[in-house]
Amino acid sequence: MEQQHASSPYSFQRHKTSDSDEHAESLGRWDQIYDQLTPGPFSGEVTDIWFEGMQIFRETTNRSVSQKGTTWKGSFVVGIPVGLDGPGLFAKQVLARDSVLAFRGNSDFTLTTPDNFDVVVVAVPEEALINALQPHTNEELSKLFPSSPSVLVMPPGKLDELRNCLLSIFEPGSFEPGLLAYPQVQKAMRSAIIGHLAEVLGTASLAPPPSRSFKGRLQVVREATDYALSHTTEPITVGDLCEKLNISRRMLNYCFLDVFGTNPVQYLRTLRLNGVRRELRETSAASTAIRDIASKWGFWHLSRFAAEYRGLFGELPSDTLRGLRI
Repeated sequence: MEQQHASSPYSFQRHKTSDSDEHAESLGRWDQIYDQLTPGPFSGEVTDIWFEGMQIFRETTNRSVSQKGTTWKGSFVVGIPVGLDGPGLFAKQVLARDSVLAFRGNSDFTLTTPDNFDVVVVAVPEEALINALQPHTNEELSKLFPSSPSVLVMPPGKLDELRNCLLSIFEPGSFEPGLLAYPQVQKAMRSAIIGHLAEVLGTASLAPPPSRSFKGRLQVVREATDYALSHTTEPITVGDLCEKLNISRRMLNYCFLDVFGTNPVQYLRTLRLNGVRRELRETSAASTAIRDIASKWGFWHLSRFAAEYRGLFGELPSDTLRGLRI
């Protein structure tokens, strides 16, 4: 649903999704890839609002996903968790309900979310937020306005007012989207949201750095994942990763268990299954293409592949190819 008023344009859209890629595509002006990590049918919802040059959206996902991408240039993004079953991982930092994620629109970001993740995100023009923060020096600006993707923490209770303000926008009983047709409403909402953001960021500090051991294990995981995904035409084994990273199998296993709670074999298989799903959704070929696509991603035992695929996504590869949803 998209609506406009002659003098005060705005956009209000709500999407219910049943696929992680479909979910990623539902956000306007964001370039993202989502990989589903935990098994079961995917269910998500995105409510996306644009007005006065700013974007506010709320997204929920029932499965753990790995996200990577970027957003529109000139924006500064703040994400406020509403609910999550466990900690997330953003920019090599642990993300919890009492912290926020923040990054500039020209920065690539990575985010791994737990099951049942609920977040409200605000993307505002950098200049508007800087004017609200009113830093006196460049040093103060860099403290209030992180230049790289960061997890920020603030005093207890400081996030509550901002979170409640944003959540009220998405509650049908307290806000009617059609009111955005009035310029006075847009101006008041923009001022309130940017004011709350400036107040919160003014008290925020960088989250404590992870332990040296966790940071090192995270770096191993990132290098292993990047290497494996850049060699999809020659599927990488755990032995290949150990040789490439000059690391033992035991240490590689510890790294994946510490960061993602799973072993490297299962994690890399999950990413490859997501790659197959992405191609199946994009192809219009006959069902025989399943064999070719699965083989391209290193799956050679087709019945086992189909069972693993169904275990992760809750449907068979042929259902995905035909565009069916369970």
